[in-house]
Amino acid sequence: MAPHTKGLQRQAVCDELPKVLPRIRLHHGEALWVLTQLGFRGVAAESTFKEYIKSLRKLGTPFARGEVGPSSRSLANYSLYHLMELALILTLRVYHMVPDSLLIEIARHRKDLYRHYRRAYSERRTGKGSPVVVTAVGHKPVCMQGLFLDLQIDFSGGQLTSFGPPKLLSPFEALRVFVRRGEASRSFLPIQLSSLAESVVGAALQAPSIRRGPRKRRSG
Repeated sequence: MAPHTKGLQRQAVCDELPKVLPRIRLHHGEALWVLTQLGFRGVAAESTFKEYIKSLRKLGTPFARGEVGPSSRSLANYSLYHLMELALILTLRVYHMVPDSLLIEIARHRKDLYRHYRRAYSERRTGKGSPVVVTAVGHKPVCMQGLFLDLQIDFSGGQLTSFGPPKLLSPFEALRVFVRRGEASRSFLPIQLSSLAESVVGAALQAPSIRRGPRKRRSG
């Protein structure tokens, strides 16, 4: 399939998404399905991917202490915030893992990040996320839209030396960061958070029922 055709199909799917961030409640297996559909499992075996997500749970991701039972995965209900946190962390993987120090900082800034997830979805084409068009002689114009997330991460000698506070950037602000940030220590560039939010919402609303016990509604 040609790239422009894929782009048109993705645009059509995005056009059908709810304008307001929907309420989502997925069981563990359904959440794994969403992450797999988004490509985060990659070529890893299903059992390997499950174990990795299980290891994140033990480290406090994406659930805060006391949100779910200590041992039963069936008690977990993944909201969109939980799915977004997992998607963000999996986006940050380097060599198939995320440093524990980074997980700790994401959990510490969880309230701010939840607010950013909401805004990234609601302003994915309007407000701060309104489109900007970049032009250059001899090239087709490039359109950027949606909000970008800058975690303001610094690494030195392989160690996390600075994190945050997380900032939302307009397309123009993100472009300026892309141009100016060339240091190896600032290797994590802004993430297109609005696009990630659209992908997570779209997949979550299509998740098949993979559960134990009585059926629960996903959205409301």
